[in-house]
Amino acid sequence: MKTEKKYASIKHSIPGRLRVRVPKLKRDKLLCSTIERSMQRVNGVSRTRTNHKCATLVIRYNPHDITPEMIFETVRELVAVNTAEICPIKQKNECGCPQVKSALRYFSFVSAVGGAVLISESLLGITVAQTLFSPLGFLTVLAAAPLVKEAVSKLREKKFGLEGILAGGIVAAVIAGEAMTAFEILWINAGAELLTAWITERSRRAISSILDNTTHHTFVLKDGVEVETEISDLQKGDVVVLHTGEKICVDGSIVDGQGLINEAPITGRADFIHKQQDDQVFAGTFVREGVIYVKAEEVGDKTYLARILHKVEDSLENKTDIETTADKLSVRLVKIGFVCTVGTLALTLDPWRAFTVLLVMACPCATVLSASTPISAAISTAAKNNILIKGGRYLEEVGRCDVACFDKTGTLTGSEPSLEHLHVAGEITEEELLTYALSVETHNHHPLAQAIKHEAETRKLVPLPHNVCEYFLGKGMRAELTENENHSTEILVGNKKLTEQFDVRIGNLSRQVSNLKRKGLTVLYVVKDKEPIGLLAFANTIRQESAITLASLEAGGVTRTVLVTGDEPATANNLAQTLGIPEIHASAMPEEKATLVRNLQSEGGKVMMIGDGINDALALAQADVGVAMGTGGAEVAVEAADIALVDDDLKGLMYVQQLSQDTTRIAYQNFWLATGSNIAGVIMGATGYLSPVMAGLLHILHTMGVIANSSRLLLHSPESIKIEKGKIHELPQNC
Repeated sequence: MKTEKKYASIKHSIPGRLRVRVPKLKRDKLLCSTIERSMQRVNGVSRTRTNHKCATLVIRYNPHDITPEMIFETVRELVAVNTAEICPIKQKNECGCPQVKSALRYFSFVSAVGGAVLISESLLGITVAQTLFSPLGFLTVLAAAPLVKEAVSKLREKKFGLEGILAGGIVAAVIAGEAMTAFEILWINAGAELLTAWITERSRRAISSILDNTTHHTFVLKDGVEVETEISDLQKGDVVVLHTGEKICVDGSIVDGQGLINEAPITGRADFIHKQQDDQVFAGTFVREGVIYVKAEEVGDKTYLARILHKVEDSLENKTDIETTADKLSVRLVKIGFVCTVGTLALTLDPWRAFTVLLVMACPCATVLSASTPISAAISTAAKNNILIKGGRYLEEVGRCDVACFDKTGTLTGSEPSLEHLHVAGEITEEELLTYALSVETHNHHPLAQAIKHEAETRKLVPLPHNVCEYFLGKGMRAELTENENHSTEILVGNKKLTEQFDVRIGNLSRQVSNLKRKGLTVLYVVKDKEPIGLLAFANTIRQESAITLASLEAGGVTRTVLVTGDEPATANNLAQTLGIPEIHASAMPEEKATLVRNLQSEGGKVMMIGDGINDALALAQADVGVAMGTGGAEVAVEAADIALVDDDLKGLMYVQQLSQDTTRIAYQNFWLATGSNIAGVIMGATGYLSPVMAGLLHILHTMGVIANSSRLLLHSPESIKIEKGKIHELPQNC
């Protein structure tokens, strides 16, 4: 079976498998990725694979759900849409974003023609004929052809929308000898499409910069030799060699070596994770120390971070309630426009006035843009401030939430540890215990070592000199300290694995260790000459911004704040008391967190869940709006969340809430501006105070007014946050 088509041709087909040749895929990896992702969302398609070198697309499908012909037509449409082969005004890429270059070319053409006419008549005094058969009339028909074609296509489907009313107004204007008025309508519509394209592309670029956690080249092991390779040329199964300080560029498993991995870009965890053979690693994380050999399981657009970007891009077209309102309003204006036009003609018997009214109502561009432009601008601004919003619907919802559920660890508390408790075993003081630990950890950059050094600086302690210092990956450190000229003391500082390696018996410290761990503390052992002399217990401190964030949310409309955590009740109560949180749910399992959110929703609350870990994923997905800390906390948490605070700064929550409310307010201002000016134009046109040319200028003015009003959100910054007076002083000062 071999079917030749303009954009694609079927090269081979058997039940369940179709191979299509698409010439435009040739060495175009971006188009390959776009087509592949789009096809994978088609019902009945189970797997899609592209080959940019051979320009082919292989699709596996269920013959009971979809036919080869349906698949082929879908491929053709996707290729056409994504390669600028349709109407420049309506052309969109796979994510729904108009291509900026195509929209710019069309807008430039219309602007050039319109500008030439204005210069000729206004400055040179040359009258330009505007009839149907004049050069201007011909150019107008040529520019309007794609729009007319689209309107006719919709009429065949028994649909009549914005394209129809625009095309009708343009045709009527040209026939009436007002080609310049028709050009004004085209110019407004082209400008609206260009603006939408620019703002959406701006949002996409800002989001891409947040998630750009890959590098350009790496080293691949081939026949025992490390060969430098471009990231774009990596394939599944390649063994990538990664050294200290390098960025991991694939998702995969370690097949050899071990290292400390900084997973903060993925999980938000500040402490480095010891990874060894068979452990999983993700693109965008860093090798802090060591050498690892990673077998690539996902590369390029298939990596976890790339999937997040695609998910965000896809969701940019999510319709919000405000956008739905704008669409409905524009449809109503189209219907009202016909009624007003016919009514004006019936009452005045003046075709010219009726034509003016038609032109006023023929282009509800400002109404359509009333909601889409502020939402796109707000998402772009949020991305610029390192806040990832996965769609306009979530931006709108977050400002309406009246219940806020907070996880504890990594959310209200920070990810940087602090030394909370020292337990001394034997006849030494806390200062002596801490001095030993400081002396061993002096040159270590691990977060726990930094906490030890910070506490030592507070107590003004000085490290002892050492002769030997050894680092044991994922376990701790050993040093030989010089306390006097004739004797060296061996000190170990590390976890239980380190004590087991050196055959140290913990003895009576086991019970104390259990008690500390029960409180959620991280415990390190301090051992002197094979004898344990104490314990160091670490905890994450309360974020400095937690108090002001809670106050800001309350000022913005949150009436109920809930702490929901898997920690022990004692730890949860202490935090809740410190921050003034009235409602606590401690020792909550992941499914219990989700159940709590569901119960709050059943009580009529609009719930926002803020968390950072895998145990928060179910609750994040259940909530009306899920907010993930860091680049989304744990991988599963980011997939489930609707908003990610990339900088791991809780104050971003305050900013998002106010940005949401400001966006809604500006959208409704735009509604009044667009609708009010249309009503005024109809009245003036019906009474003879507005000519057809002035009707076109009215469109320009109120569309530009909507754009200018929406563009204020591009200047929105976190510094614009305002807290209601009297809220902050009620919170504890020790936060």
